[in-house]
Amino acid sequence: KGAQPTGTVQDILKKAEIFKELCPNQTKLN
Repeated sequence: KGAQPTGTVQDILKKAEIFKELCPNQTKLN
């Protein structure tokens, strides 16, 4: 599991960007 941690990080960053676009109000939690 997790043979390519870099790919996982990029995937998380992409999801984070999409999440911010879908829920801009959620950025206040960070």
